[in-house]
Amino acid sequence: MIQLIKNHKLLQKISISALIMGVLIFSMDRSKFKVSIGDIHIDAWIFALGFIYLQILALSFRWLSLINVYEKKIDFAFAVKVNLMSLIANYLFITSIGGIIVRVAMSVKSGVSLTRSIAATGLDRFFTLFGLIVLTIICLPVFNSIVSPDLFEKTLFLICMILGSSLVFAVFLFEKLRKKIIFSHRKIAMCFQYFRAILTNRSVISSVLVSSLVAQMSYFAAVYTIMMSMGIDFSVLYFFAVIPVITLVSSLPIGYGGWGIREGAFVYGLGLINVPFETAFATSIQVGIISMCGAIVAAIPVLLKSGTQFKKTILPHDDDKQS
Repeated sequence: MIQLIKNHKLLQKISISALIMGVLIFSMDRSKFKVSIGDIHIDAWIFALGFIYLQILALSFRWLSLINVYEKKIDFAFAVKVNLMSLIANYLFITSIGGIIVRVAMSVKSGVSLTRSIAATGLDRFFTLFGLIVLTIICLPVFNSIVSPDLFEKTLFLICMILGSSLVFAVFLFEKLRKKIIFSHRKIAMCFQYFRAILTNRSVISSVLVSSLVAQMSYFAAVYTIMMSMGIDFSVLYFFAVIPVITLVSSLPIGYGGWGIREGAFVYGLGLINVPFETAFATSIQVGIISMCGAIVAAIPVLLKSGTQFKKTILPHDDDKQS
């Protein structure tokens, strides 16, 4: 029954991606799209790939900071390994749940408790979203001059909802009246203690925030590099005003590995700054391929060295099957 539900969800995601991609392809001028694809430059791909690797390194440093908040449990090389394996699991299992499982399992094997590994994974996801929100807020004045008042109000409402939810969560953590709930279970208390250790440690929280912003800016730079290589005229200021919102929408857990939703976000978002439909679509496809291939290529040495361990992490053991 569980396997049937999983297959049904997978089919839904594939269908959503295929539907969005189909609509976009049939809506564009395919002759112009072929011209856009003809503007691909290998040197631009290499530079964009470099920015993607910088993003991976920044995310690895963030993971290192989150795990080593109490004492040193992992080194930077292992943090990079965790991020690469997590990305590969995302591509193998289509959804982010595969990456979460691998991230938690590898942390537990390195000596981190299961509770802290899960809590760290949750915070890792939160700070990715938080970094995007911060960059979106910084660019709001310029964004307001680009979009319609209605779209600006909707974007502002979404940001307020996310920040409001974060504030409620923070109040839940530190409000004394919540102690009975927090300490009602040992694992909840451990999560509370871990969250407070992160949020009250200036050194750790600073490194986490900086690495989150560097990771996002690296991704923006990769997109910018690809767009520049296609020889189109666009405002750099306007680009950096819309790309945080585009990335925020693209990160929604919809579709097959992000395909489809990312292309739709690129076409609509870049269209706001007068980037042609076909060019925006071609940019999104290139960024998706570069991100995926970059992670796979970087993970090959890791997979060759610890392929068996990776397989044991994501697949059930024979002993588990027998029991």
